[in-house]
Amino acid sequence: MKVDLKFYGYQILGVLIIWLGMTFFLKDIEGAGKLIYYVVTSWLLFLIVLTGKKFISDRKEKNDESR
Repeated sequence: MKVDLKFYGYQILGVLIIWLGMTFFLKDIEGAGKLIYYVVTSWLLFLIVLTGKKFISDRKEKNDESR
């Protein structure tokens, strides 16, 4: 299964919107809400790392094909 870079971009955009909304109300969040906030933050960082890895591997693959 080949994953396109746009797939990661749309996921980052969606999670970023949710994360920004949660960050705005962070002082009002208690208990399990904080846990959900940290999970969403971790997922956002994970997606950013995957996107960077995909970008670098695509760039390297494209560079290898041009030689």
